[in-house]
Amino acid sequence: MSIRAAPELVPTRRLTYEEAIGVLFHDARFDGRAPRSKDPESRLERMRAVLAALDNPQERFRIVHVTGTKGKGSTSAYTESILRHLGYRTGLFTSPHLHTFRERMRVDGQLISQEKCAELIQRALPFLEATPDLTVFGRITVIAFLYFAEAEVDWAVVEVGIGGRLDSTNIVRPEVCGITHISKDHMHILGESLEEIAGEKAGIIKRKKPVFSAPQKQRAKEVLRRVAEDMEAPLSEVQLYRRATLPLVGKHQQINAGIAYEMVRALHRAGLVQWDDQLVDSGLVQTKWPCRIEWLPQPAGGGMPLVVDCAHNRDSLEILLSTVAATQGGRPFTFVFGVNSDKDIAPMLELAMAASPRIVLVQSRHPKALPVRELRAVIGSLPEGEGRKVVAAPSMDAAIGTAQEITPTDGYIVGTGSVFVAAELREAWNGLYPGLLQGDDWIHEANTDPPLAPLPPAYGTV
Repeated sequence: MSIRAAPELVPTRRLTYEEAIGVLFHDARFDGRAPRSKDPESRLERMRAVLAALDNPQERFRIVHVTGTKGKGSTSAYTESILRHLGYRTGLFTSPHLHTFRERMRVDGQLISQEKCAELIQRALPFLEATPDLTVFGRITVIAFLYFAEAEVDWAVVEVGIGGRLDSTNIVRPEVCGITHISKDHMHILGESLEEIAGEKAGIIKRKKPVFSAPQKQRAKEVLRRVAEDMEAPLSEVQLYRRATLPLVGKHQQINAGIAYEMVRALHRAGLVQWDDQLVDSGLVQTKWPCRIEWLPQPAGGGMPLVVDCAHNRDSLEILLSTVAATQGGRPFTFVFGVNSDKDIAPMLELAMAASPRIVLVQSRHPKALPVRELRAVIGSLPEGEGRKVVAAPSMDAAIGTAQEITPTDGYIVGTGSVFVAAELREAWNGLYPGLLQGDDWIHEANTDPPLAPLPPAYGTV
């Protein structure tokens, strides 16, 4: 399969950042009714074709590839920070974003600029739009690889979007792979069983390249072992990282840091990177990755604490609750809770209502967000709980205020259910208490990130 640029799709003037992002997402569907690919197995062939037409930018730097259900973003961030502290020029590709699209692709820890983002999208557009059945995530992946190549990074840490085997990122040839905790999520795409999901995640394993995994349930572990043996890839299960205090809390983060640590150490053993214990530890300790069991800074004079987390399935919510309980004991708390419509909601709500009788229901701005009335319906189908108090809030600001009112004075608030709920709670907190979040926090970049504009009738008239 080969791709040629389609000249008729070249805009006649320079796109603004707002227009470029609109073009990139022009056919995105968030209602769950998007047509399935007629031939998903050929997805990687299409990715290879469009990248070949752009002179294979992904071959101009070395790559670390990371997948998993929970923790792959944290592990990717840890790995990039280690490599950067060791003195290498780094790229980091993650998804989704919290506050601005530009978070998805970073060089040396800095977000891509609006100008560069628009320029790369415009340049790639004729190739992207001439490629049949290329996903929105595939287009974004192409832009990230172009950016890293032009920035002349030494290493790019690439996080899988969904799954692994058929993911748009799986055209890369990494030097090492990481697989974080595997659990049930995106079952409509990856399969209903843990074995099926593990098989999709194991699809990133490359022949004779080392693989480092979090401890897995036995069924997932067997799948990873079998695939690694077939690929002659050495597979190792990592231990907790204990050398220094991490910025992200919880034993699961010690596992994620352990994967990052062991991956970079394997690169050193292969003669691909230098090693310095102090720099490696500094890289881990100085990793920034918001909304991962993040206690937001308190205003002067104190106030009710708020912790936000991206937990989006039952397993990740269980990790959040056990991690918080380890430090907060039996203190009362109230949930601010919202989910996406493509999630298995009832198990999450059952766990949430068992942990706290107070829950404030919200709907994020994301098109996939489940309406509050449907959340209420699910709660109504669950067994009644003693003292249960369920209220709805029209906004994140209102949700914080309501939670503060109904929580005992010695309690705290837990905001979770999706990446987007956690991010919007951060934004609301920043609005309520300006100046608390550091000046280099991504939240301040969101203030200059324009909303998507309606697309023009045809690209040629842009």
